[in-house]
Amino acid sequence: MQINVTTDYAIRIVLYLAIQNKVTTSKDIAMAMGIPKSYIFKITNRLLTAGIIQRIVGAKGGFILDKKVEEISMYEIFKVMEATVKINRYLEGDDYCKCFETQNCSLRKFYSMMQSSLENMLKATMIKDVLDINK
Repeated sequence: MQINVTTDYAIRIVLYLAIQNKVTTSKDIAMAMGIPKSYIFKITNRLLTAGIIQRIVGAKGGFILDKKVEEISMYEIFKVMEATVKINRYLEGDDYCKCFETQNCSLRKFYSMMQSSLENMLKATMIKDVLDINK
């Protein structure tokens, strides 16, 4: 399982804006985070729609967080950026199961436990926690 590169870029953008704690241009974000400038607007538009960041228009415009670092969970960013946060097709909610024993499938139950653990960790981990890892 790998995190989509766009999700990684979104997390980096949010972390950088948190560190800067001021209006920051897309050019500054791209240079500091090693993100191609062509991706910045694609990603920031999704983060804007989700209310995670805001855009300031004008000569001194750019982006800034729209929430406190204690209020932005990793799960929220994943939900915005990933097509699904489910680790397996079995868990998509349509009772898809290759063995056709959806209610009694041991593998589905294992995936469900794994999914719950992952979601709980992502929901409990705030951007502030990620920033504090090296402190």
